[in-house]
Amino acid sequence: MPPRLEELAIDANGEEVRRASEWIAAVLHDRAVPGPVADKVVLCLNEVLANVITHGGPSARAAPIRLMLEVGSGEDGPRASVTVSDAGRAFDPTTVPQAPLPKSLDEAVPGGRGLRIIRRCSDWLGYRHEGGLNHLTFGARWPAQSRAAAHFHRGADRREAMGSWPQERRERERRGDAFQWITLFRDADPQELEETLADCEVLTLPAGTPLLRQGEANRSVFILLSGQLVAQLSQDANPDTAIAIAPGECIGELSAIDGKPISALVHAVTDARVLQLSRDVFWERLMLLRGVAKNLMTTLTERMRRSNTAALAVQRERLELKHLRKELDVARQLQASMLPMQRPLFPGRTDVEVCGFMEPASKVGGDLFDAFFVDSRTLFICIGDVSGHGIAAALFMVRVIGLLRTLAMDTMHPERVLETLNDRLCIGNDTNLFVTLFCGFLDVVDGRFVYANGGHCVPMVCTAQGARRLALPRGTLVGAASGRQYLRMECTLAIGETLFCYSDGVTEAQDAAGLEWSEEGCREWLSRGATGELPALLDSLYERVVDHTSSKILADDCTMLAVRRLLPNP
Repeated sequence: MPPRLEELAIDANGEEVRRASEWIAAVLHDRAVPGPVADKVVLCLNEVLANVITHGGPSARAAPIRLMLEVGSGEDGPRASVTVSDAGRAFDPTTVPQAPLPKSLDEAVPGGRGLRIIRRCSDWLGYRHEGGLNHLTFGARWPAQSRAAAHFHRGADRREAMGSWPQERRERERRGDAFQWITLFRDADPQELEETLADCEVLTLPAGTPLLRQGEANRSVFILLSGQLVAQLSQDANPDTAIAIAPGECIGELSAIDGKPISALVHAVTDARVLQLSRDVFWERLMLLRGVAKNLMTTLTERMRRSNTAALAVQRERLELKHLRKELDVARQLQASMLPMQRPLFPGRTDVEVCGFMEPASKVGGDLFDAFFVDSRTLFICIGDVSGHGIAAALFMVRVIGLLRTLAMDTMHPERVLETLNDRLCIGNDTNLFVTLFCGFLDVVDGRFVYANGGHCVPMVCTAQGARRLALPRGTLVGAASGRQYLRMECTLAIGETLFCYSDGVTEAQDAAGLEWSEEGCREWLSRGATGELPALLDSLYERVVDHTSSKILADDCTMLAVRRLLPNP
């Protein structure tokens, strides 16, 4: 181990003493100093600093305390040496006679144990006073050992490196049985095992670092010592399908066995330490040790069982997803069957033409429209947009449609329809959904149209001369809060005029730059084909929206309803 000098300056207070302890512990850990040796060095440092702060006087507390740590190999083996320099009053602890231990509690006095701890825990103690500073040096030695064993001992003896390893395992490793907790090494002779692993590397992997990449060649077997690794098919795979690798488990043994490319990505979820075994060491030396081959077979069997379990879980998830897609297709068909999709809606009538269109953004949507005669001459129409998308919005839409059909048959006052609908939708609305809604009653004989609005888009009236906005009464969202009142307005729809209603999925459709098609764009397009056949008009509008977004998959449901008065046949 080449010598390395590390330095730190601290202020003379308790908080800085703690920082110094953490600093020296981290350096000793990084330099692979065995856990018991590192603990003794840290304990000595704490006692030395406490003595300086407590007994060094004002001069010690007025100037920084400098720490120098050197870890390396000397003639007597590996060693860690610490020098503490302070500006306190001169004090040579090596010349202070050691006080005898008290024979009873009556003879015991508080304090005075720091020097005894320092002398007991350090392998040497030196002092010099130079340049007006005290320089106290102490340290510890430990027997030389293999590089892998040093890492094992350091991880086993230091609590912070062990994480949640069982207490029984910690105590066993403190007795020197540093390798036996790993399943692969469980029955091997500790001395033979340590000699086999003498030249193996211990890798430190920060969180997020890949250990093995899919498709790459691999000539090593790895054993996780601490931290957490996971194996998954790729970096973008569902995290729920990742296979966790626990400390003590092997990684890469299959590719090391058959020489084929790695089949999965293995990366660190937390900071991890991994023992790397070359292919030659693994097969030519490790497999010859007692019990290792049998343990490897047991490990591979357990790994295969876990992989099979994970594969079955993925298969079940795919089957459930396939079944859900079938159910969504059925839901879409049922939803479509509730809306009047025939084009035109009333082919037997010559006094009015009605046509609707809906394309949901997902399998099922929240938009709605409806049109039906409440008597021989009065047509009820409505169009709405439920908040959100998907199944929840679709179920809410079904509820709205059912209530509207009942309410429209009870009264021909559109404002009362909205008021009653609003109050009923607020009952049991735990999902806090709401709907924007426009509805009205059209007398197809004289063209009188009475309507009300609940926060929906402004319809347009199209003539041969162009398209204009319909004047709207104010009205709040339907289903958001009970007790709301709505207003009504009326107008006359002349022969040949078309009332065009739509949802915001039409006018708010955006292109790649985020530019909406807009109400103005819709109005201009309507003006070009206002007198054309209604099915063709709605289809061309939808195609224009798709062209604007450059995508067949829209971000919002696209719904339209057109009503045109005709001159009845004599």
